[in-house]
Parts: sequence; structure tokens; C-alpha cells
Amino acid sequence: MPHPIEILHVAYTHLPADTRVKRELEALRATGRRLGVICIRARGEAAVERWNGITVVRVPGRKSRGGAASYFAEYGDFVWRARRLIARHRAFGQLRVVHVHTLPDFLMWAALPARRRGARVVFDMHEIFPEFIRAKYSGVLGRLGARFAGWIERRAREYADLTIIVNEPIDRLLAARPTASPEHRLIVHNTADPADFGQPAAPPSHSQGTPLELIYHGTVTPLYGLETAIRGVALVRGGGLDARLTILGSGPDVGRLQEIAKALDLLEAVRLDPPINQAALPFRLRRCVAGLVPTHLNGMTQYSLSTKLLEYVHLGMPVLAARLPSYLHYLPENTLWYWAPGDADDLARAIRALAAAPAVELTRRARLAQSAIARFAWLNESARLVEAYAELLAPSTASDRTAAMRPAARPSP
Repeated sequence: MPHPIEILHVAYTHLPADTRVKRELEALRATGRRLGVICIRARGEAAVERWNGITVVRVPGRKSRGGAASYFAEYGDFVWRARRLIARHRAFGQLRVVHVHTLPDFLMWAALPARRRGARVVFDMHEIFPEFIRAKYSGVLGRLGARFAGWIERRAREYADLTIIVNEPIDRLLAARPTASPEHRLIVHNTADPADFGQPAAPPSHSQGTPLELIYHGTVTPLYGLETAIRGVALVRGGGLDARLTILGSGPDVGRLQEIAKALDLLEAVRLDPPINQAALPFRLRRCVAGLVPTHLNGMTQYSLSTKLLEYVHLGMPVLAARLPSYLHYLPENTLWYWAPGDADDLARAIRALAAAPAVELTRRARLAQSAIARFAWLNESARLVEAYAELLAPSTASDRTAAMRPAARPSP
């Protein structure tokens, strides 16, 4: 690391695999500042390298998705390593901004040495920590953990000069959980970057009598409702519709889903394939007729806006989506084929409706969906991020630092 870093991102993730972190870093090249990121290291990756003009520092870590003890041990180790680097390494001695990506919210602890030296801190909330803990852990552990996570979230927001959230429902939730000090919140939607996915396109064609190819890409965990997706496909195939499903991703639920597909005699119709690189992903997705977003509804996902959903819409693909409040907030009933979360029978109904729809209806809904999120195009979102950074990087005194951070206002959709 020959040159001191000025803007540092900290994220318990892999780069460049994490598209949110990657695209924000790429957008911030417009600041003209030296950029770096501390993330976790996968097997075969260099500990330090230059990637697209950005210094990437990787420390040991893995996402095992185990129990509560392993969760906190793994994240705690990463926080300790990142904090030590920020506090002691000469490459981080002149930091102007430390940008922390969550979950978990206690990653903000790593930024505090730089904050004490005068660096600004950005708290980038990919999810909401208390609701995540409550959804992940049941019983007393979930209730106590959520209460503690709420305290951590509030403290993290109070430490931050800028809090970034990913959608309007989360912004409204945080507005109802005020902090002790003034807060500047900025919404940066996780819409698809045309540099990764190309420009919005027309829906793929589907001829009656040909297989109905559906696809899901992303993490394979029970939260994302893929068992319901497989059972929905089994129901429509039992009724004579040649529907097929590709699950493109990795995660702890792969083995269980393979057993379910085998038990339902769907090994030829349901494929569980490993993830592919970003460059190949758009072409692979567009080989399918529709994207499938079967997320379960719980206290966390009611505020989530699926990245994969936004990517399918950007690509002009028809979408089958679980009817979550946050999805309906952005995409009305007439834009997607909605169905009740966790209900395989209702999913089967939606699949049959999509399969029976004429090409003009597929195109109409895809265009309406694209129009619904057009004002959140990544070009606009990244420009707002860069504008917020210009404010963070502007010279200021300690007395006007808080005054400059006003609560963000955004028109309702």
C-alpha cells in the first residue's frame, strides 16, 4: 500500500462479488480521492491488491451462517482485525472518510480510531439489525438479541456523519426510531448498474408449448423461500405445464433442496447450479422466461427490497414475486405476478397465469415495472452518493459539523 488511503470502505463480504460495495466504490472514483476497502479473504485471493484503481485489503474471514456463537465470533474477529489496521497501519493514517457496510451494525466499532482522528464516518445499512436478529433467532435469545441490536443500531447512527439506507420503508422505520443527536439519512437504492447489466431491455420471448424456464439467483437459505418455489413447480408440472427452475447460487440450504427435488421426482426439472461471475450473469438470466423471488415474509423482509428483483426488472424479465409490503411499495400489482409468501398453491396459480399470458402482456408488465423504478436508476443514485461525499469532504469546523448534517427529505413515491 504505497499511498495513504483517503476513503476506506469496511465490509464483511467478498469483493468484487458484492455488487453493492463494488458499485459504490466505483461511483466514488469521481471524488478523485484514493480509495480502499477492507473485506474478507477467500481461498486463493491476495491479501492486498489493486483492483480497478482501488486498494483491496483482505483479512481472514468466512460466512459460515452457523449459530449465534459462531456468528458473533466470526464477525467479532473481523471487526478486531479491521479496527487494528485502521488504528495502526500507516496507510490508514490520513483517512478522510470511513464507510462501514453492515450487517452487523457493530462493524462501526472498527471506524472509531479514524473518527477520533477527525475522519467522517458513513453507516451504510444494507439491512436492519434488530429485525434481522429477531427473525434469525427465536424465543428468549431472539428477544434479548433484538433489544441489544436496537441499542447497537442507535449508537451506530449517533456515531455516523451520514447514514445510508437502501429503501424508503427502512427510512420511514428509522424515522420512528429517533437518535439522541441529529441524523443525516440518505437513501441509495440498490438498483442495477448498467455497467454490469447493460441497458434495460425488452422481455425474452416465450412460445406456447416450450418449457417455461424460471430462475432464482443469490444466496440459498431457508429465508428466501426456495422450498416453496420447488413445490410450486412440482404442482404446475403435475397439471401438465412444463415448468423448470434453475437455482443459481450457494448457501446452507443447497443439500436440503436437492433432497426435496429428488423426493418430488424433479431432478430433471430443478437445477441447483453454483454461482457464476458477474460478467456472465445477465446473459444467463435472460436465457430464462421469468425471474422468481420467493422470499418469506417476516419482521425483517417486510422492509427489504430484493436486489435480484431489481435486476430482473432492469433486464426486462417478467417476475414472479412473493407479495411483500416493500415490493408493493415500489412495484404495484399490475407490474409483477404476485403470490402469497410461503404458499406453494398460490405460487402455482401465478406460474400458470404467467404461462398463459400473451407476449404483449409480458411486455406490458415488464415495461410498467421498469417505469416504476426508473427514477431510482443507478445513474441517479450514484450521483446522489457522490454529492453526499462532496459535503462530507468539504472543509468544516467542529462547530458546524453537526449543523451541516440535516435530516434528508425525499418525496414519497
